[in-house]
Amino acid sequence: MMNKKQNLAEKLSALVSRAGSQRKALKLIESVRGTAPTKSAIDRAVKGSGTEYAMHCMISDLEEALKNE
Repeated sequence: MMNKKQNLAEKLSALVSRAGSQRKALKLIESVRGTAPTKSAIDRAVKGSGTEYAMHCMISDLEEALKNE
């Protein structure tokens, strides 16, 4: 059974794929928030080593940005 952090990492990974790349995901997050995490922070989160809170924020921001595209 997968834990919550793994589920968040998989969901974030799918959203980054929809964005096209981690750099494009950064630009989308920045368009929503006016600021964005670093590429390495997204990379760590996609691999499941970010905090749950940071992962959740990235997911929410990407979902909002992709909805507006």
